[in-house]
Amino acid sequence: MQKTLRAATLALGTCALAGFSANASAAYAFSNENSAADGSISGSYPAFTITGSDNGAGENTAFYTQTFTSSQVVTFTWQYASADSETDYDPAGWILDGVETQLSINGDMGTTSSGTTSVTVHMGDTFGFYVYSIDSLYGAGMLAINQDLPGAPPPPPPPPAIPEPANAALMMAGLAALFAAVRRHKSD
Repeated sequence: MQKTLRAATLALGTCALAGFSANASAAYAFSNENSAADGSISGSYPAFTITGSDNGAGENTAFYTQTFTSSQVVTFTWQYASADSETDYDPAGWILDGVETQLSINGDMGTTSSGTTSVTVHMGDTFGFYVYSIDSLYGAGMLAINQDLPGAPPPPPPPPAIPEPANAALMMAGLAALFAAVRRHKSD
């Protein structure tokens, strides 16, 4: 199904959500685009994980969305992983009024991605999250919002600090003194 058709399906499925408060966890509703799909959700807003389809039923998008009754900025942390041979087969991200914005990074099996994102949502907008399964085979994509993915490796350590110029100059002076001492020792 093309993205525009998926957007229409999503819009029809979320019309009934109008009138709920954006801060109420009951306002978000989970749905699968394909009735035979096995996409699932664990937890509920604000901390949950969407797992995409992996039942071989073909293309499917698992959605977790709501229609907002007031304007606000939605800020969330996210983690993504897929068991598929390539993460391109299970992209995930956020959706606003039927327009998908991919958060996951395409790559080989084992490629993970994470971050923090803010989205401005206006009154009447339908906003939420999705995991799209292109073939629903070989492992599902998982998108965790405001929580860690089960079994996810810890985030990589920060890169080593780059010394400030004053510290770098002091370090160079120390190395020069050490080099001079070694040369004197060799000449003796």
